This record gives sequence, C-alpha cells and structure tokens, in this order.
Amino acid sequence: MLDMRYHIASLVAVFFALAIGILLGTVIVDKGVLVNQQQALVKRIETNFNELREENRMLRDEVGEQRKFATQVIPLAIEGRLDKQNVGVIVTADAGDEIVSGLIDGFKKAGATASSIRLNNDIKLADQALTQLKPYFTADQLTADNARELVLKRMVDELAKPSTSTATAITTTTTVAKVPFLVQLSNMGFIKTDINFSLFKPINAAVIVGGSDSNQDPLKTDLPLAAQLKAIKIRAVGVETSVAKKSYIKTFQEAGIPTVDNINQPTGIISTVFALAGQDGDFGIKGTAGQFMPTYISP
Repeated sequence: MLDMRYHIASLVAVFFALAIGILLGTVIVDKGVLVNQQQALVKRIETNFNELREENRMLRDEVGEQRKFATQVIPLAIEGRLDKQNVGVIVTADAGDEIVSGLIDGFKKAGATASSIRLNNDIKLADQALTQLKPYFTADQLTADNARELVLKRMVDELAKPSTSTATAITTTTTVAKVPFLVQLSNMGFIKTDINFSLFKPINAAVIVGGSDSNQDPLKTDLPLAAQLKAIKIRAVGVETSVAKKSYIKTFQEAGIPTVDNINQPTGIISTVFALAGQDGDFGIKGTAGQFMPTYISP
C-alpha cells in the first residue's frame, strides 16, 4: 500500500513539474525573452561573419600586392645568374603550359636560353614503337621491360650532346628514314618540344617539372631522368607546383638533386634560378623543404 502511494505521489510530482515548465516557457515566449536572445545571437553571428569576410578581403589584397612586388623583384634578383646557360625544361607530369612558360621566362630574364620537352606518358613503348627505336640501340639492347628507362637516358644524352650520326629507323611504310633520335621521339609523339632541331644547342642545365594530379609513377620517369642528368654532370633541379596533389620531391631528393616545390609562385622561380646557378638544398613551402629560399649570393 505504501509503495502504491509513493508511486502515485511520484507521478503527481512529475506532472506538476511539467505543468510548471510549460507555464514558465509560455511566459518567457510571451515576454519575448527567447526571441530577443535569438535575434541577438543572429546579429552577433552576422557581425562576426562580416568581420571575417572583410579580413579575408584584406588578406587577399595583401597577398596580391606581395605577388606583384615579388614579380617585379624577379628580374633584379636573378639578372645575369644564368648567363651562357642553355636550360632544358623537361616536363614529366601534367604541369600547365603557363607554369612552363613562367619558368622559361624567368630563365631568360636570368640570361639563359631555354626550351621545353614535354613527355607523353600515354605512349607505350611496345610493338611498333620498339621496332622504330631499336635501330638507335645496340643489338637486342632494347626490350619491352627496359625500353622506357633506356629511351629516357638516351634522350638526356642527346639533349646534352647530340650525336652527329643518324640511325636507321623503320617507318610505318616500307620506306626507311634516317633521322636523329630526338626527331624520331618527336615524330612518334613520345615528346612534344619547341626545340628547333636545325639550330639546336646542347643543354648544360636542366629542370625536371614533376608533381602530378594523376597517379603517375615518378620512379619510372623522373628518377631515371634525374639519375642520368647527374651521371653526365648536367646541373639538374627537380621542381613542382605548391598545389600538386602527388608530390615528386622525395623522388628528386632520392636522386640527389636540388628541389623547389612552389614554381607557381614568384619566389619559386627565383629559387629555381638560384638552384640552377649552383645553390644546393630543398626550397619551398612544403614539409619536404629545408628552407624557404636559397641564401642570396652576389652574382
């Protein structure tokens, strides 16, 4: 009996508390307390948002002004640092033409001549391609397994010291044509280049433009290129943009060449010029960088 009374008393207390809560809530709403609080909260949020938007606009303007300043400083910082250099810009991934043009323009401002060689990673070195390339190598040297590495190494050798002789390359017809190796690669679509082969001068420095937005493997392309450039004592720098989804910097570091990870920025172009001029290190803004820019040294 006592338990029943206790149970009934508990239920009455619960409903009584609920009634008081409803009553108080109605009074608060009627007096506009909650509405006023909500309006004040919305106003604070709007104020904070406007402040953040204005701060963001000011930061964008500041970054824009700094970029303009850095762009104007480029010629002063790099003038004469690459005099008498002929730089080969080897593009292995999907860097845009504007990135490559920016590099070449920077090298020219530093006193160098420069040309670009863009690899076509869609070309497979098998079957007909192997048949066309085998005459440029010793007997049975070129196979489907080693073709890419050997072709890349030969390409580097030809860029640095073009052979005076031509190899016999079998064309798609029954005729036979004798053409230089680099011309053959261009004809096959393996490379796309702005080199004027009739006026071509050997390169004495190179930049490998890596960093990809796709799933390309730098170990199959960039590493052999860097290793061969280093083997024949051509100064080489491995570079990429700051926004590349797949970084190649560690591959370049494995090859033992200087790196720059922000060539889409004016400071990255300056760093690349300094690196080509002899400064060693890993420059840029990513975690793989050792320092932001090279130490300034008078020309």
